[in-house]
Amino acid sequence: MAAISDHHQYLFLGKITNSLTVEEQRELDDLFARDPGAQGAYDELVGQLPGGRVAEGFGHLNSPDFWKDISGEIHGQQKVLSRRRLVRVAVVVAVVALGGWWLATRVNTGDKGSFDRAVVSGAGGVMLRLADGSKVDLATEKGNIRKGQLALDNNNKSLSYRALDESAVGNNTLDVPVGTDYKVTLSDGSEIWLNSASSLSFPTKFAAGRREIGIVGEAYCKIAKRASEPFVVHLGDNTVEVTGTEFNVNTYSPGVVKVALVDGGVNLVAGQSRVKVQPGSMAVAEGGKIGQGAFDAGRVLSWRQGVYIFEAADLKEISAVLGRWFGVRTVLDDPLLAQKRFTGALHRDKPLSAFLDNFRVISHIDMYVDGGNVLHFTKEK
Repeated sequence: MAAISDHHQYLFLGKITNSLTVEEQRELDDLFARDPGAQGAYDELVGQLPGGRVAEGFGHLNSPDFWKDISGEIHGQQKVLSRRRLVRVAVVVAVVALGGWWLATRVNTGDKGSFDRAVVSGAGGVMLRLADGSKVDLATEKGNIRKGQLALDNNNKSLSYRALDESAVGNNTLDVPVGTDYKVTLSDGSEIWLNSASSLSFPTKFAAGRREIGIVGEAYCKIAKRASEPFVVHLGDNTVEVTGTEFNVNTYSPGVVKVALVDGGVNLVAGQSRVKVQPGSMAVAEGGKIGQGAFDAGRVLSWRQGVYIFEAADLKEISAVLGRWFGVRTVLDDPLLAQKRFTGALHRDKPLSAFLDNFRVISHIDMYVDGGNVLHFTKEK
């Protein structure tokens, strides 16, 4: 098969999104006629995208609300052509988010390796701090481990444990650093998935009649049902009272607690306020007050698949996620860039340069890495 150029890949996107011009359609038809391998490459790309989205030609991306103000400065025919291009780039983002093979982009951001080198190395492994003061580096100590009053089973980013002594007491803390995630199965069978830059505090043994843990950062919780033993999650000054359920908690933003209920029932307590969260709803506590509304499970819970979905996100949100997932420090060279909004997907297990290439196309924001490994966002030249 002849090599498939970036331009031909761009035509593939146009066909998928129903955005080809007459000339582009003619060119693509000619490519398929003279190179059967091109048709195979196209079919392979289609096979990695959501079937329903392909069938509708990714029509939702043509909605004016989807792009918010990203292309607001473009007028008339220029706006139509640019949106065509942006829609195709969005499909590239979707392929990256799905772990696909195709990372072609429309721009050259210079030395892509420099963006990947902005990732902080040596952030440390997942650390378990035991009640007796000892530490276990779970990145290096694998399998069955005996430490103090606990027998640990640590494999495939998953930790379970049991107390070796009926009189065992004390709290343990699991710290998950930048760039990874970890699952902990508690002694009652409850499962806690921790996102990057998060920590879990849990007892060696739960006290009789009451189960309590503490979480900082973000975690997905699947709590074992035990009607006679209430389960409480402490989130700083706030608490979640659980009756046996699945939910996501997020305390990344200072002073803000978010609890998204997938199934079952929980109460969020903040100061004097106490709200029963409904399944499919997210409660947000800030300043002692609690609000509640529906949430997009695909967006809120996508981190468990290693994908972060940005929806009309500003650079503050983007920078925070880059810091947690890649250890990247960022700077805005132009304060006006804070007004920009971006919609797309970031994949934790893909090179950072792949995401930043797409980001630059859609946002019209340039970037570079300085000598101190700081990523700068700057106005496009």
